[in-house]
Amino acid sequence: MNFRDRIEYLVIFISEFAQHHHLNIRQTYCYLRQYKALDFLENQYEIAHTMSFPYMVATMTDYCKRNGGYLS
Repeated sequence: MNFRDRIEYLVIFISEFAQHHHLNIRQTYCYLRQYKALDFLENQYEIAHTMSFPYMVATMTDYCKRNGGYLS
């Protein structure tokens, strides 16, 4: 487990998610934290980082929605 790789992945993921949903980085971070997507990504990094960012953005959008999120 490389801590730096995990941080780099999360930073890139947040940026990709923000761009896809037309949000700024702060809004995106708060949204992903509130709806538990960052916890999921941190716990499932070994699998998540092998998937494409578009796939993970779509998956985490659905995950957040199931946890009360409002983005689609």
